[in-house]
Amino acid sequence: MRLGEVRGVRRAAVAAVLLATLAGGRPDDARGQEFPRGRTEVEGVTELAGLCAGGNAGRMSPCRELVLAAMAVQRGVGLASALGSDVPGTASTAGRRMGSVPRLGFAVAANGIGIGMPRVAASSVEGLAEEATPSVAGLRAVVSAGIVEGFQLAPGTGGIFSADLIASYSRLWLPEAEGFGGPSSGVGLGARVGILRESFTMPGLSVSVARHWHETIRTGDVSEGNPGEMETDLEVTSLRAMLGKNWFIVGLMAGAGWDRYEGDATVSAVGSVDDPGAVSGRIASERTVYFVSAWYSFLVSQLSLEVGMADGVSDPFEGRSGGYDPSGRSWFASLALRVTP
Repeated sequence: MRLGEVRGVRRAAVAAVLLATLAGGRPDDARGQEFPRGRTEVEGVTELAGLCAGGNAGRMSPCRELVLAAMAVQRGVGLASALGSDVPGTASTAGRRMGSVPRLGFAVAANGIGIGMPRVAASSVEGLAEEATPSVAGLRAVVSAGIVEGFQLAPGTGGIFSADLIASYSRLWLPEAEGFGGPSSGVGLGARVGILRESFTMPGLSVSVARHWHETIRTGDVSEGNPGEMETDLEVTSLRAMLGKNWFIVGLMAGAGWDRYEGDATVSAVGSVDDPGAVSGRIASERTVYFVSAWYSFLVSQLSLEVGMADGVSDPFEGRSGGYDPSGRSWFASLALRVTP
């Protein structure tokens, strides 16, 4: 079986587990399986570290930390871009207003996330092996449009196979004190498909897929005395499944998802006789995401709070002694205002 086919099978399995979990089943009821924790796939990380070291064993340690920093930045910025729910404050699709007129929704969210990573902004190779925990603050704007109404099986049971299109824009502020080059922006496109639209008696259940693209992120500068520097671009693929219900003016939602972060990373360690210079390679990693949110409704608007957690990944370097632990979980929070005219 080719690599693309393997990935397709894995993604389908993840989506099935997400739906089973939100529908009330437990993944461990099915042959003892559960969401992976610290065992998700990592690609290209060890290969890029080897290119950076250039065959010099003495350079391997800083090169490992720099490549892990690139992976950590991809995962942190990618999570800050995708967050949990793609449309805050609802688990249902919007549907059409009347006839063929799409129902539009607009949302703006302020979010925050802590990123664990090697300290690229250190002044020595020993400092590079320490862990830094920069906080990332961001704003995200979301526009959704209901394009397919779906069909109804019975009164109060509708919205089946309805669909929304979703577009987003993110602006993230990365701390310059940790060597980042300043704010970074990204855009996203996706679709949400309704399994069941929320009614007076039924909850809303939907799944979504989205793709996010982010500007190149840079950290570290050898000309400023740092032991290395790194830059990476970023593409994020996100799958989500959400279950939620309103009770008059308040509502609750729970969801789970899967993210894949990938991009071309360039790293450069402090030079030596065998220094190959800046080297580049494509790296990628994956993880599962869990989130819950609550909201308060004001006629056509909603104020919602979402908190969530994302799994870590196994350290790809056996015997590594750096302070950064890539298997640690990441936490995020988002406060959003959504308007549906």
